[in-house]
Amino acid sequence: MTGRASPNTVSNAYLHALLDHAQACGLPPERLLDGTSHSLDDRDGRVTEAAANALFERAALLLDDPDLGLHVGEGIRPGHYGALGYVAMNCGTLAEALDSLRRYQALVIDLGEVGIAMQAGHLVLRWQPETERPYRQLAEFNLAGLLSFTRWLIGSAAQPAWIDLAYPAPASLREHQRIFACPLRFDTESYRLALPQSALGTALIQPDPAMRELMQRLAEQQLAALPRGDDLLAQARALIAKGLRQPPVELDRIATQLALSPRSLQRKLADAGLSFTQLIEQVRRELAERHLRDATMNLTDVAFLLGYSEQSAFQRAFKRWSGQTPAQYRAQASTQKAGSSS
Repeated sequence: MTGRASPNTVSNAYLHALLDHAQACGLPPERLLDGTSHSLDDRDGRVTEAAANALFERAALLLDDPDLGLHVGEGIRPGHYGALGYVAMNCGTLAEALDSLRRYQALVIDLGEVGIAMQAGHLVLRWQPETERPYRQLAEFNLAGLLSFTRWLIGSAAQPAWIDLAYPAPASLREHQRIFACPLRFDTESYRLALPQSALGTALIQPDPAMRELMQRLAEQQLAALPRGDDLLAQARALIAKGLRQPPVELDRIATQLALSPRSLQRKLADAGLSFTQLIEQVRRELAERHLRDATMNLTDVAFLLGYSEQSAFQRAFKRWSGQTPAQYRAQASTQKAGSSS
């Protein structure tokens, strides 16, 4: 899409679906990745959309499978979607699961804005291709994966009403017809997936409200930590927020992830009037205030998400930042919210 500050990206965890499929077909991951700059060892890492599609195209050639994206999508599992997948699988209905997929899809693949609308008795998901030459393999992986995951969630074959694809029709549509089992249109200006409105109330096979709530908290924190744009300080903040879940957060590690030396990162932070410790404190405070405004989160969970081993350490830190205890801040925020809504 035009005007974006940085290219779309894909999570490494999502791309492990490709590695798993390649391995099952006799193609070792090291051979698939040979000659590329990707290791995919860090499941929290990301690559550009173009690089992800290039891996799919390379695998399609090595495996002599022009429909590789479809076949990888058939084998998608909740773990490939990370927190998003676990939020969706613990929802009560298909409509709730699809809404969570729309909300958190950037954690898996950043497609830009995904439109969702009711049209002639159907729920239509719509998104624009990022490039003039849309990626076929990656798009088919996304769509086949979405349908496979949906079918897994409800325990039966979800039947799309139609699908639009923003690239020319391939020579053979046999696998498309087998997997999608619905009318297809090619060379469209955007991607569209339509599901009958009647399917939206379908109950999922194993809803768990408590687990859904916990996974939503994790997804929200990951979404807040997702790098946006090219600003170095914003990227450092995002990496710190992500790293808080597995402390300690270290300068050397963050510098490496930013492709900088530790000294260079320290210098750039100093130019902004910050030390690395101060930046961590800022990120923790911002996340703490966001979590405390969520009345469903207990203080132990907030402390854990911020990387504190003990709630008492979080209590002391928050009192130092704000002059209030977490409970006092939460009560004040609740009062302000009630006043603004009255």
